[in-house]
This record gives sequence, C-alpha cells and structure tokens, in this order.
Amino acid sequence: MIDLPGAPRQPRAYIRRRGRMTTGQARALQQLEGYRLNSDGPPLVLAEVFGRTAPVGLEIGFGMGHALLTWAQRSPDWNLLGVEIYQPGVGALLLGLERDGLRNVRVMEVAAETLLTTRLASASLDEVRIFFPDPWPKTRHHKRRLIQSAFVALLADRLRPGGRLWLATDWMPYAEWMVDLMAREPRFVPDPEDAETAARDRVETRFEARGLRLGHKIRDLRYRRTA
Repeated sequence: MIDLPGAPRQPRAYIRRRGRMTTGQARALQQLEGYRLNSDGPPLVLAEVFGRTAPVGLEIGFGMGHALLTWAQRSPDWNLLGVEIYQPGVGALLLGLERDGLRNVRVMEVAAETLLTTRLASASLDEVRIFFPDPWPKTRHHKRRLIQSAFVALLADRLRPGGRLWLATDWMPYAEWMVDLMAREPRFVPDPEDAETAARDRVETRFEARGLRLGHKIRDLRYRRTA
C-alpha cells in the first residue's frame, strides 16, 4: 500500500450518489468495462493500464464528464484518469468515450482519497484537475470539504515536480479556503497568469452554468509543483 503520514484513510466526504440513470448510462456501466478500473487492488502501473508511456492527467469528481471528454479530445497524447462516485455521471462519460472513439481515458468509481492513497505512486501524475467540488457551505460541514491540508499534501506527493494542479469553484468562501490551504503547502506555487489563460479554455460544466445563473463569480486557481 502507498501511504503518507497523516493522509486520510477513510474519506470524510465519501457519499455514494447513485441517482437516476438513463437506459444508455446503465448499459454503459454494464458493457463498457474496457474503460473502467477496479477500485481496489495493487498500485497501478500506468504504462500497462494505458498500453503506452505518456503524461498522466487526473480529473477528480468529473460530474457528467464534459470537461474530461474535452481534455481527452484536445490531448490525445495524454493518458487520462477520471474518478467519480456519481454513477449516472460515470455512465454518461463512458457513453461519450464510446461515441467519440476515445481510448486515452480510464475511469474509476471510487473516492479520490482512496485512489491517491492506495493506487497511485509518488510523482506519478503530471496534472490534476478539480472543478467545482461540493463547497459544503455550512460551517459545521467544512470538515467534509475535499480540499483539506492532508489532501493537499497527498496531491503534492503524487504530482511530479513541475506538475500542475487546477482548481475551480463558484463559491468565493471556498476559493478563499483553497488559497489559504495551498499557501501553507510549500511544494506548490501559484501561477495566476496561467489560471487566467486556462479559464478561457475550460469547457463550461453544468455546475459552472448553475453558478453563473445564480450570479456567482467563477474562480480558477492554478498551481505548479515545485522541485
């Protein structure tokens, strides 16, 4: 098992969300096994998983998969992992991968903490993207937020030196929370100009569209892993 001192062993925010699936999504979950990886097992050998050596990107909580599909289309030379616990979203992504004939994505239905802690080695990732995680706005629920100090340390370990972390949220108190926690991790440095450029290229997700309708400001935060 791969582990870090102080890393969360049981994810606090892990709530399996099954939701209502379409017939197509249910079929995808049953039949498109070639895209899916088991949630448990030994550490992944990514070159074997993808059948090639290439930069590796991870999207945590990909929702219905729109941003991850776009990433895969724009970066065919990358190996991409997607992790999500919302089953209709997993099914929707699988349908998109099948429709577009994409072969550079693998999907896991598991908590992000579990994937990072038990299945991925240190310095195995080139980029991590986390778009619009649940802000858990009530103070008593802040402990359920994905972005916590131990989780940031885990991301720093799994990213290679020079790797990138991209966060986005429409909840300004959560953005401030993220900025504060990231400032405490010396292995990350901000890249604000890069964030402005990246925000223009990011595909609009359902959660972002909802935030915009509510008048929320979108905040993109980009960081680079130091040597």
